[in-house]
Amino acid sequence: MLTATAPIHITKMALTFNHDLPGFKGARHFMIEPLGESDTEVFASLHCSDTVFVQENLPVDNLVLLTMSPGAFWHDYEVRVEDSMVAELELTEPEDVALLVIVHPKEPLTNSTVNLYSPIVYNRRTGAADQLVPAASEQEIGWSIRTPFPTE
Repeated sequence: MLTATAPIHITKMALTFNHDLPGFKGARHFMIEPLGESDTEVFASLHCSDTVFVQENLPVDNLVLLTMSPGAFWHDYEVRVEDSMVAELELTEPEDVALLVIVHPKEPLTNSTVNLYSPIVYNRRTGAADQLVPAASEQEIGWSIRTPFPTE
């Protein structure tokens, strides 16, 4: 088991998911691109290059998700990555692991929520990725699918 913490410096790279991103059938190949200034990459866009199917097999081209490094706002954020995922993603060194969380954007951005319950875990060296979906409940984990942004 590996404990992953954040924040990370987000850099542009290709990510290949071992499994479809939950809720997006066929979503496996992505490009992550930082948003903002070169020294403050907290947010990133996650562009899918696959044709994705949602809700009763409706095709979606050009799926783009807003993501962020969770440690930028939640300094005590950490997740435990099971040995099976560590092996699948070939996470051999602690520096290999990176976490992203999906942002559910609203106007203004401070009204947005973030999925801290099931982060995206990826190998910063190889680009292998998967979304961690814990077997435990949100209450047991201590993080929510719709966590509001901190007000401070």
